[in-house]
Amino acid sequence: MRLPDKRILLEQAALLFASMIWTIVVVTAIALYWAYQDIQARWELVMSLPPEALAQAQIQATPPTTTPSPTATLWPGPGPTLTPSATSPPTPTATWVIGPPNILPETLNPDDPTPIPVIIDTEEEIAALDLALEQAVSTPGPPTPTLEPTPTPPPSLDQNLVPTRPPPTQAPPPTVTPAPPPAAAAGLPEPGNAPGAPTRLVIESVGIDSQVIPVGWRVIEQNRQQYSIWEVADYAVGWHQTSALLGQPGNTVMAGHHNVNGEVFRDLVNIEVGDKVAVYAGGQRFEYRVELKTIVKEKGEPIEVRQRNAEWIASTDDERLTLVTCWPYTNNTHRVIVVARRL
Repeated sequence: MRLPDKRILLEQAALLFASMIWTIVVVTAIALYWAYQDIQARWELVMSLPPEALAQAQIQATPPTTTPSPTATLWPGPGPTLTPSATSPPTPTATWVIGPPNILPETLNPDDPTPIPVIIDTEEEIAALDLALEQAVSTPGPPTPTLEPTPTPPPSLDQNLVPTRPPPTQAPPPTVTPAPPPAAAAGLPEPGNAPGAPTRLVIESVGIDSQVIPVGWRVIEQNRQQYSIWEVADYAVGWHQTSALLGQPGNTVMAGHHNVNGEVFRDLVNIEVGDKVAVYAGGQRFEYRVELKTIVKEKGEPIEVRQRNAEWIASTDDERLTLVTCWPYTNNTHRVIVVARRL
């Protein structure tokens, strides 16, 4: 064979060898990619399984333990008979899923923004609210304060009249869908039947004489989250059923409309410091003297401002009466807040 023929043969052999090497590399890369895809698919399937299926798979993967068979005995006698002990069913307790709102009562007009929601974040807050409601509706004793931290008081207001309960964390505003009040849903007794529940409010200086009825709050829902907003009574003054009873330490909160549905608090804005307020619980009369009147901006304000405004209706250690309504008469942009102390 001539030399050029040997060179061509070597070149063809080298080309064939290189082709085999590249073929092996490509096939190996494809196999590794398929293996990676298979492992990833299996891992996603395992992660998407519910906990019950994972627990069942773990049980099946665990090798069974052999249990020694009992030794046979001659003439076995009857075993002892166990008498089941009677167990009493647990006592049901009312639990608040959604607590009372921490914004001031408001009248929702078609052009008003949706209300700011309230979320109860911890079980401790829920337990404290449960205890406060049970004491308010079932016992004549003073209500237990729910929270201890002292919030920053509103500017230029009487420090002795500022409530002491800070509001919880807020979430985006929801779309309103009415729901029954939590107290009725929980099967608790009506607060209006409790001793010391207000039934009538009289303020002679501004010509207010109205029936008082207990009100709660509506549960509203958006994006599978629930929130709450205070109810406002129609043609009557509404007493917040979670606030203090008359004659007991705490903040007794009442609210009413000023330009719709009876306008019971239309002239509340004209009240003056020093005016007397009479509240009746059945046939018992409780007298108060107005110590503060303020007007705060509510509509269009950021959530921090509305939380600070709502501190006026929070629980307190002293015995006081707080009245709330909207203002001015042609709109609902502000809130009139009147604080009176027991004579």
